[in-house]
Amino acid sequence: MVSHSKASYKRLDYSERVIIKHMIDDDKRNSEIAKKLNRPRATITQELKRNARVMTWRGKTKILRHTYDPIQAQRRAEFHSTKAHQGRSKITERRREKIDYYLKKKQWSPSQIAHGVPRIGVCARTIYNWVLNRKLSATLNDLPLKGKRRRRLRAKPVNTEQKRLMIESRAIKFRPPVIDQRSTFGHWEIDGVMGPQDSQALVITFVERKTRYMIGVKARSRSSDDIKTAIDSFMSRFENVCESITCDRGTEFTSTQFIHSIEQVYHKQLFYADAQSPGQRGTNERLNRELRRVFPSGYNFTKITQKRLQSAIRDINERPRVVLRYKSPESMFIKRMRLMSDVS
Repeated sequence: MVSHSKASYKRLDYSERVIIKHMIDDDKRNSEIAKKLNRPRATITQELKRNARVMTWRGKTKILRHTYDPIQAQRRAEFHSTKAHQGRSKITERRREKIDYYLKKKQWSPSQIAHGVPRIGVCARTIYNWVLNRKLSATLNDLPLKGKRRRRLRAKPVNTEQKRLMIESRAIKFRPPVIDQRSTFGHWEIDGVMGPQDSQALVITFVERKTRYMIGVKARSRSSDDIKTAIDSFMSRFENVCESITCDRGTEFTSTQFIHSIEQVYHKQLFYADAQSPGQRGTNERLNRELRRVFPSGYNFTKITQKRLQSAIRDINERPRVVLRYKSPESMFIKRMRLMSDVS
């Protein structure tokens, strides 16, 4: 009999989850799968309970084994593993009250609190983060400069646990290496180019990673409906040459409606770059800077038509690129489109 001691136990990895899926497809029993992986049968049963659909009917529970997906199971396991190892927060009720007192009553700055209050035990950056994440009763308005000298100190809505799970399960670390290496065509990066704060209009830019070809679609606002309209406009022309989309974690791209549109309506893969990591979408950021030369920061996009926007982006696509051996993104994109047309 195989011994499964607690000391030698390790979590299931992705290769094992793939084997589980293949053996389920071959109609193998849980005991056979456990024997193949040299695991307790309970491990297989628990894995399926967590990651396959479970149906309850007349008091009886049944695991729908065919719904098991190894990719989603691995994403969920990695997310919960990361969450389980997060350190205990330094914030306590006594510390919260003391910091609120110095911020609101004494009007000290976070730096003054961190260095001037005995045994406070936290740095100024942590206090700023607690203010931003609404873990204190003090707000940005209670800071000496009200955040005016710190552009990063913009309070953002706190994502729910469900939304964080949705984002983390589609993190860029799960993106296949073939996309990272730009060896295949049809993988896009997208971003929003914003207007001034008193304007709702923006431009959604799409950049194909291999050819560096850029598309721009004007959106009336960052609302879910207007972003969906922009996505629909893009897909109406390029759905056949779009395999995946990588975006940042801005509110315009993290709504349930956006995720549903990309994955369920158009059946494309969706990945989120890490927070504060624009380099993970470097091509998109680089071309957005070129677009900003035409429409500088603060430009009100309600003033332009889609035709005017397309004209500016056409000029960008016609410029030869060193990375393309001095060919233009437009010529490389057209070439790829023709190859796909010939194959089909």
